Amino acid sequence: MFLKIEIDDQVTERIQFMADTVGNVMQDLVEQTAETLTPFLKQNAPVGQHYRFDGTMLPGGQLRDSLRFEIGMYGARLLGAKQGIYVIGGTRPHPIFPRRAKALAFFWPKVGHGVVFGRVNHPGTKPNDFREAALQQAVDEMALQQVFERVINGWITGSGV
Repeated sequence: MFLKIEIDDQVTERIQFMADTVGNVMQDLVEQTAETLTPFLKQNAPVGQHYRFDGTMLPGGQLRDSLRFEIGMYGARLLGAKQGIYVIGGTRPHPIFPRRAKALAFFWPKVGHGVVFGRVNHPGTKPNDFREAALQQAVDEMALQQVFERVINGWITGSGV
């Protein structure tokens, strides 16, 4: 004995449409997730302090301003300024030597004036994986859930793909 299931033509068309557009919905999810996460990443990225030799503070934010996603066929990759790897992973204490000059000259906030050294011993930096905080904030504010609901609902109803 066989069980016969009859499916309405509209349901069959809807199932076929969904099968034909599954790649589109995944691409939409990737693109909209990247677009939604970008402001959270920029808000959580640290902004370093930079000084001229005379102590004039310069605006920071090179890492923050450089953050962007590269969208591919199978996902997205976060890109940014090269110093991001040192911010995220931190650094061990290390010596710094001049490369193009005979000495290192910089404003040292601790002493309140410019200094010149032949080398310095950098104390290292603590890791700051601001990506985790950005992702947690996006989840807490329901931003990622809203992307998922919007894309999936649009796909199911046929209005978003």
